[in-house]
Amino acid sequence: MDKIQKFTKDEVSTLQALAGVAINDVIYHIWSNTSNEQEEFQCLDWLELRFDDKTRLTFTAGEESDGIKIVSFDPVEERKKLLEQFDGKIDIKSFRVVRMEIWAEILNQKISNVKLTKIKEDFYPNDEMILVFENENQIKICISHEDGLVVEEFEDEPPVINSLDDYPEE
Repeated sequence: MDKIQKFTKDEVSTLQALAGVAINDVIYHIWSNTSNEQEEFQCLDWLELRFDDKTRLTFTAGEESDGIKIVSFDPVEERKKLLEQFDGKIDIKSFRVVRMEIWAEILNQKISNVKLTKIKEDFYPNDEMILVFENENQIKICISHEDGLVVEEFEDEPPVINSLDDYPEE
């Protein structure tokens, strides 16, 4: 089994500091392998969030999809490096995705909270995070070992009732 990776202290601080900022642009940087002519393999390797205060934050799935990491990312440099290293078979394609339904609903909404799983003090696994917005929409960003980063809507699960003994009265 893979060793569980965790967010660094700096990454946790950066994520917690997102409370109060609004996302006004989202860029997906797709890693694309065209070495198989029948089927191009693509995965979301970098997710760039741009905020109303002009800052930006880029998440990546890590070298071997070993956890979400916050990185400084220059798509032009990275693309040049990959094209040279893999003789043009590996490329990066960048797309603005703010019109996708998942992002359109939270555009310009302030982030009210970033939920992280906490195993123990200073140990937050970096396999997922949930952005909570003022309009109560939530977006989950997680790792898939095949597809890199995965972005999906998230809804809190209702509590499971195992017994009627502690069922709340009307």
